[in-house]
Amino acid sequence: MAAKKRGASRKATKRLARRTKSGKPAKTRNIPKKVDSKRPPASPVQITRSPTRLEPPIAERPRITIGTIRGDTAIGDLLVTFPRTREVLVRMGLRLEAEDAGDIYMTLDAFSAMNGLKTEKLVLDIVEVAKEPIPQPPVPQLASTPAT
Repeated sequence: MAAKKRGASRKATKRLARRTKSGKPAKTRNIPKKVDSKRPPASPVQITRSPTRLEPPIAERPRITIGTIRGDTAIGDLLVTFPRTREVLVRMGLRLEAEDAGDIYMTLDAFSAMNGLKTEKLVLDIVEVAKEPIPQPPVPQLASTPAT
């Protein structure tokens, strides 16, 4: 009989445990706050900043030298660096009128293809002219006073 009492006491403790357990905890919900539509919204404080000046990045153009004149050289860059090459390009068919101003953005390859020229010969002619020194006008001598 003692064994039965032990079994009964176990059952009783289980029953008590069931009774004392509370139900599942209630889930808490975030309830959004109601906006009072009758009151105008508060105006945010306006912070004025001085305008920041954004400068475009400096893109360095590759420097054109006599050794770097190739078929992919732009005509405009070539004319700026070596002004005397204009004579060769005009002789070969370059038009520098206002309506043809886009020609200066063309490369030597495109220019030679449009005019039926060989790029190598055009580049050689331009390099020869670019190598010639720019003629300087003679500087007049200032008259010096004789020392007495």
